[in-house]
Formats: sequence, structure tokens, C-alpha cells
Amino acid sequence: MKNKELLKDLKEYDRFGKDKEISKEISKEIGVSESVFTYGSTPYETALALIKSVNKKPSRFVVVGTSIGWMNFYWNEIYPNIPSLGIDIHYGRIEFGNSLIKKHKLSNIELKVDDLYKFSFKDTDLIWLSNCCFDTNENAKIVNDIIAKNPNVSIISYKPFDSSVRSKVTRHSLAVSWMPLQPFWVYDTK
Repeated sequence: MKNKELLKDLKEYDRFGKDKEISKEISKEIGVSESVFTYGSTPYETALALIKSVNKKPSRFVVVGTSIGWMNFYWNEIYPNIPSLGIDIHYGRIEFGNSLIKKHKLSNIELKVDDLYKFSFKDTDLIWLSNCCFDTNENAKIVNDIIAKNPNVSIISYKPFDSSVRSKVTRHSLAVSWMPLQPFWVYDTK
């Protein structure tokens, strides 16, 4: 990432354990186990390779499970003229990401608390689906619903797609913070 100051600020979030503190708070508030929240990061080089593997030029980049906005910030650096939207149910992470947008005077990025099941995707979106914590059946349901409503959408996923769309899917194995080679799947209609 070229913006070294922003990268430093993103890394500070994990260094001080803010993510774990906020997750404890949220888990108590909404009555779920702290274990449902995930931690880790996908390096810039991995994100860049996956984004570049998509043939379609999207009108918007949407990150589901955006956390503090890593992917949105990467996207904004690569394609500053194409809007980037990140959604998450974790308001503390969104709050922190928005503070970085303001601090670094970035435009064309929006991070907000929103519900994946109620969100309106567009046919022209490229979606980064942070779905590591979704079980296989729920993941298939979510992805199939998005594709049924938006058949020309493109999706980058940490989890595989079911057989009904495999002809439009390519598999990649790239580095992430939690393992040397994480499988990724890219659904691309072009």
C-alpha cells in the first residue's frame, strides 16, 4: 500500500487489541459468543491480485464484513474514482474506519453498519464477501440469493460456491495473515 500513514493507522488497531475489546463489548450487548467475531487481515498484494483477476469493471466495490475497512482502503488506492462501500454489523469497527477516512481526508469510501440480508446489491457491483465465519449452507444461500437478484454481479469469496455457478468461478490460493495459502473463489460473469 502506497499510503504508509494510513497503513500504519490500520495496523495500530490490531496492535492495541481494540478489535478484541470491542468484540467483547458487542458480544455481551447482542447476546452472542465472542467466538463469532473473526480476526486477521488479507495483505494488499493478495487483495490486488484478486481484484485484478476480475474481468468486469464494476460501478461500485462493496465489502460485506468490512471490519475497519482494509479492503475499502486498498480499493480506494487502486481505483479512487469508483465508489467503495463497506458494511458490517460491528459498529466499533465501522466507527474506527470512518475516523481514518476523516483523518486521511479520503473520498469515495463509505463505511456503515448494515444488514447483509437487507442490503440492496447492484448488478454492476464487485462484492468482496468476508464470509470465513459463515457455515457452508448459509454461505450458499447468501451467494445464490445475491446472484439470483443480480446475475451480472462479480464476487470475491473466502469460501467456495455451490455447483450451480461453478462454471463462472475461478479458484486462487494466496497469502493471508492466518495461513500461507488461503483458497479464494472469484465469481465473474465476463
